[in-house]
Amino acid sequence: MANNLVLSNVYNQYLTTYAPQKSNSRYDAHKRSELKNIYNSMVRVNRDAPLYKIDTSEESRECVIGLKEESRVLHNNIVSVMGDAENLELDARIAYSTDEGILSAQYYSGDDNEPTAVNKTYDIEVKSLATPQVNLGMYLPKDTRDITPGKYAFDVSVGGQGYEFQYNIYESETNFDIQNKLSRLINNANIRLSSSVEEDDRGNAALRIESLQTGDHANETAGAFTIADSSDRKVSGSVPYLGIDYVARQSKDAELVINGENVSSPSNIFLLDKHFEIKLNNISPQPGITATVGVKPDIEAAVENITNLVDSYNGFINSMNTYSADVMKTNNLFAELNGITRTYQSEMEKMGISLEKGGTLGMNKDVLTDYITNSNGPDSVEVIKKFTSSILRKSNQISVNPVEYLNKTVVAYKNPGKNYTSPYTASAYSGFMFNSYC
Repeated sequence: MANNLVLSNVYNQYLTTYAPQKSNSRYDAHKRSELKNIYNSMVRVNRDAPLYKIDTSEESRECVIGLKEESRVLHNNIVSVMGDAENLELDARIAYSTDEGILSAQYYSGDDNEPTAVNKTYDIEVKSLATPQVNLGMYLPKDTRDITPGKYAFDVSVGGQGYEFQYNIYESETNFDIQNKLSRLINNANIRLSSSVEEDDRGNAALRIESLQTGDHANETAGAFTIADSSDRKVSGSVPYLGIDYVARQSKDAELVINGENVSSPSNIFLLDKHFEIKLNNISPQPGITATVGVKPDIEAAVENITNLVDSYNGFINSMNTYSADVMKTNNLFAELNGITRTYQSEMEKMGISLEKGGTLGMNKDVLTDYITNSNGPDSVEVIKKFTSSILRKSNQISVNPVEYLNKTVVAYKNPGKNYTSPYTASAYSGFMFNSYC
């Protein structure tokens, strides 16, 4: 156990000294299947790897740690923008509504097991909105009072939960004072009810109590909520005096017609087909008038995503340029990355992305925006998805075997096709760092 602590401290010291400080812990967590794939990759890489000697100088150690960690950061940045490495997505999409006055929509892409709704549209007619229950008390003169001072209580039932409100009525209080006191009590109780005091032009006021929950409560015989005098020994009579047990409006569901089918919803905000969050704003102005909901490309988000990918790639290239050619075969690494870039260069240049001197990428946002705007949907960024997928695979290869890009001396080659798998050869990455500590 002591040895494990020593090794852990050694690695942490190198990691905090030489590794990049930016990290995204969400993408550093791996499933069991991903770890198994990493192990299998190590086996394949080292099956025919030659025996070699590595320079164990401080500079080499710094280089190999930085190379591995920078490739990890590049991988995480790509996945954070494009999603799962097995299902890269870049072309951001948003929902649209042809009539925001009737309803608005937000789009949520599906998970790995759900199809997206990119090619679906929905014609929605809003016949009625979902409404809450409203209890409206009697309009009483604001400056007088006809109820006896004393201790009072009443019971409120909301969604099957019971609550008791106790309060005092004092000699100096008027009807208006009592109504405002009860309104504050109800609002401060946080029991899914809101209350206010309404006034008319005759000097009268009434207590209005409204449920925060909308929808039909046909299965609840009492409705969304009920108010009644308390059965306790407190003085009764305040509920009928104020009239707050009177249901002025029952709660009800929203009534819709979606693609010709009658549908109801207990709320004015609901999820449609697992991908659209629909918010009902108003009823359709006339029967048969609909608002169409669908998906369209989000140009601004797509440009931002591509910008982040280019910045991440350039950050990796610039980091590699800081290492000395005496310890790292930078020409080999840059040749591989440039080879990937040149494969897609002609198509990317049409989008305003060019290969610059030194291996970095240049980008003209105006050209990129115009290209995506004038292109045909998701296919407009297909070349970027292919390029990024290739860079992602390369970053994984670098992370599995960063020693490949160090200057080293080959001692002997293995006999091709007649050797044993050697998954621990990659331990040279960590093992040579501990040589001076063992």
